[in-house]
Amino acid sequence: MFYSNNGIRRSPSNSANIINLASLLLLAIIFLSGHVVFYDDATPIPADAGGVNGWFSTNVKPMADRKGGLDLALAAAEESPQVIKVRKDGSGDFSNICDAINSIPSGNTKRVIIWIGAGEYVEKIKIEGAKRFITFYGSPDAMPTISYSGTAFQYETVDSASLIVESDYFMAANIIIKNSAPRPDGVRKGA
Repeated sequence: MFYSNNGIRRSPSNSANIINLASLLLLAIIFLSGHVVFYDDATPIPADAGGVNGWFSTNVKPMADRKGGLDLALAAAEESPQVIKVRKDGSGDFSNICDAINSIPSGNTKRVIIWIGAGEYVEKIKIEGAKRFITFYGSPDAMPTISYSGTAFQYETVDSASLIVESDYFMAANIIIKNSAPRPDGVRKGA
């Protein structure tokens, strides 16, 4: 509502409302367009292993070439990654994955690569939302296995997973993750 020169209260005209709405829409488009990452789904990843390297070099550029297109928090996190080594034999920084995760501070802003050595790690792992930018990386020649036998009876369905990730920017490569609990058989409660 506004007052005209003669003091009578009047509503803004429909054209003024349309102009205001169009202005807000334009501002929203400008704001959102600065935070959009574009990708090309028209070029699928090849099914054969030999074509993947060529596809990768064509479509995935080095971080320095992509900085303008990355999320700002992600670009900052990738600038100086930290590596934590986990080895079952004790030759790493930690001998289990949970201890490595617990060493990462809440509110972490840097990429932390947890390099996991060969073997089976029988652990129930949960990465909380405040521990962002974590990568699990295993050797492609001797992929480690993360295993746990949690059941729905013990933990309820969602929390029975061997690995629960609540954080943003999590990645995993060359890792086998399995739930070694017995499959449901209709007899055992919560199996």
